[in-house]
Amino acid sequence: MKISKKAFSLLLAAIMAFSFAACVSVVQAAPFTAPQKLDQYLYYMEYTDYVPNLATGEQVKTGFACSAVRNGNFYGRNLDLDYSDVPEFVIKVAAKEGRYASIGLAAVLTLKSNEVGSVSEEQLLAMPNLTFDGINENGVAMNCNVAPAPDLDFATLLSTNYGKPRIHAVAVVRYVLDHAESAAHGVELLKNMDIYGGYGTWGLHWMLSDEKETYIIECIDGELVARKDTDNIMTNFYVNYAPNTPYAKHIARTGQTVAGKTYEGFPILTPHACGVERYAILKEYYAEGGESAEGMARLMERVKYTQTYEADTKPFWYTEYTEGNLTIASAPMDFQPAIQACMDTYKLHDRNIQPNNFWQTWHTAVYDLANRTLRLNIQEDYSRHYDFKLDE
Repeated sequence: MKISKKAFSLLLAAIMAFSFAACVSVVQAAPFTAPQKLDQYLYYMEYTDYVPNLATGEQVKTGFACSAVRNGNFYGRNLDLDYSDVPEFVIKVAAKEGRYASIGLAAVLTLKSNEVGSVSEEQLLAMPNLTFDGINENGVAMNCNVAPAPDLDFATLLSTNYGKPRIHAVAVVRYVLDHAESAAHGVELLKNMDIYGGYGTWGLHWMLSDEKETYIIECIDGELVARKDTDNIMTNFYVNYAPNTPYAKHIARTGQTVAGKTYEGFPILTPHACGVERYAILKEYYAEGGESAEGMARLMERVKYTQTYEADTKPFWYTEYTEGNLTIASAPMDFQPAIQACMDTYKLHDRNIQPNNFWQTWHTAVYDLANRTLRLNIQEDYSRHYDFKLDE
């Protein structure tokens, strides 16, 4: 069959166009693996790259509670969020020039579990920016918890270092995991950034550790404050206190009294301090967490969030209800309507109740700082766990 020069030229152009498109397809292939389902609300993904976004979190309007503790080589963390049909992702991010390898937990908070297959590539590519906790190849581990911004007149949501590069509070964990050689280096990195924002009307604070030391990092009166002389415990109230600053006027006049119970040897409690009872439990059983990864998991199970809806929990966790007009100084009887409403919702166990569903512990993560491993329990199921190792 004879082909004309014109037809041959068109055929050759078509072949070249097809080859180019194939090459582009290969070049533009997503730099992450497809979500691998491990459990009903848990997936695993590996990233060779992602798109950093220091403004991540500006559109996130949710909140969470959470507990964190470090003892020896073991770093425990509970992520407490509403009882919803939202999956989590264990994500392993590979090292590249200017970025350390890491593994941790992230989520697309607008995603439902039955939508994982149709989530956009853009959302998945950006997901590492929503890392809640993790550890990098240097043994640097970090997580974020909420803290009550009303006690700082919401100033903590505005700025910590005006004129420096801006980073939203939600992106801090990812930024530190990517760049920190040590916990101390992580603090220095953040002192050169202008941190702003939080989760809705809540601010954020962070626990940051390596094998040598632990810092509690908070934004107070427009300044980043980092301390390493704490109990190595963080729930949902400010641990750092700066006397002779505007912050001082917000300290509760009732001292350490929380809904009729007095706590001794605590950091100074602000009026909307949340998670005081969880902090006390972690402090009482602190030694348990230093025994092993399993011991740390048992310690974190002691403060799994749904215990706050159990009437026989002693002491009752009143400080989980310190929003609105309730404060830690309120009498126990003042909490009854809020507590009853939450208990009634808890009994339904309906993941579709929005926006005021009850909360539970989405995951309990235990990071081994020496071996760079992650031991993970999901959805308050402590009968089984998943193990991950960063260097595999």
